[in-house]
Amino acid sequence: MKLAICILVHHKPWLIMSSLISLAIQKHNNYDLHIIYIKGDGECRDFDGYREFYEIAEQTGEYNPQLTSDDNRILDIVNSLNIDYTLHEFDNDHGLDSGAWYKFIRKGIWQSYDYSFFLMEGFQFTNENILNAIEIFSTQNKLDFLDMGFEKRLAHRWQIDNMFVLGQNPSKMDYLKNRTITSAFNDFSEDDKFKEIYQKWWSEPLLNENAIGTTFHHVPGKVYSAKEKLKLYIISLYKNKKINLPWGRIIFQQPQSKLSNLSSVVDDYKVINKVVFHKEKSPYFYGCMCQHLLSKEFLSEFQNKLEKYNLYRVLDYPISAGPLEPIWGMLPAWLGFDKWYFDGVHRPRKNFLTYIRDDDVEGVCKYLNRYYKGKLKVEPNGDFIKITKYKNSYKYINNVLGDIFYGEDIKKSN
Repeated sequence: MKLAICILVHHKPWLIMSSLISLAIQKHNNYDLHIIYIKGDGECRDFDGYREFYEIAEQTGEYNPQLTSDDNRILDIVNSLNIDYTLHEFDNDHGLDSGAWYKFIRKGIWQSYDYSFFLMEGFQFTNENILNAIEIFSTQNKLDFLDMGFEKRLAHRWQIDNMFVLGQNPSKMDYLKNRTITSAFNDFSEDDKFKEIYQKWWSEPLLNENAIGTTFHHVPGKVYSAKEKLKLYIISLYKNKKINLPWGRIIFQQPQSKLSNLSSVVDDYKVINKVVFHKEKSPYFYGCMCQHLLSKEFLSEFQNKLEKYNLYRVLDYPISAGPLEPIWGMLPAWLGFDKWYFDGVHRPRKNFLTYIRDDDVEGVCKYLNRYYKGKLKVEPNGDFIKITKYKNSYKYINNVLGDIFYGEDIKKSN
């Protein structure tokens, strides 16, 4: 399996450091590393496609809160690695991560690989055998599209179509954002098959059971502390008024606050190296944060569609990242491939119980220490991360990571 590991980087040094530590500890190291640096603050005020957005923004003071400036210390971190990598640079804009992936696809780098793993800074592999598990799974199954299950979301079409105007007293800016969503789905619907899938969204049977939509958290149990697991059971009991004590791999579902056994929420799953892969039939589930493992065949079909219908034009719209996220989940059905999810990647963002953000430097260290307990230990070091301890059998991480990743005691011992 010829594999490209492709990581979007932009800001917050601790995010990319946590990801690179997670990558370095993988026992499978046969991959090429591609770093995609998203440069700038993304405002692009002189861009014609954003003119109306900024005219309204100047009147109302409403800008794009998701736009942030880059931090070139990211490049220092990447340059400290002991392995070769290829650097790509794209200007930041309203397309955010999806927009960067579309630009990367257009470059055609993926044509040299059997699989391209699209990942974003802050992702963490949930054990050291994830890449091995993917290789084994891909030899046993036809794998073309693998999504991340840590936030596997199902929303109603009306929620997506109107995501910016559902609140009270929507503003002029909210209506502009909503027109972007309509334009993006209309562009993709120039293809008859996509249009059919989009129209059938109204009748998705799973949404009859979840009137406000739902998100399943497919993650290993060790992501939760003992205290958090107890809270899961208590919250589930309180909200659902019944005792449900699932054993084995448990899946937490929000906002329903529901605990379930894996076998009760998925029909077809396989376990390799303690990693759970499951197939999803519905086109309307999507993984939050746009991270996917994609085969060369899949990307070839997708690029053909992008070019045939000039769908790259979607990147010219302000706030285009909004509709592109759920569209990723619809691509397998549109292009004729199976859609798989797995629990081998977790990108910390918000605590699954409290919805409080936990992707600060303390949060990502917490999750790394849980996933690799007894193997390595990390601590915050300002807005960097330092490895303070690792088991001798994992010393091979030094083949990837440079001195910037280590505390002084480890540096001296090496």
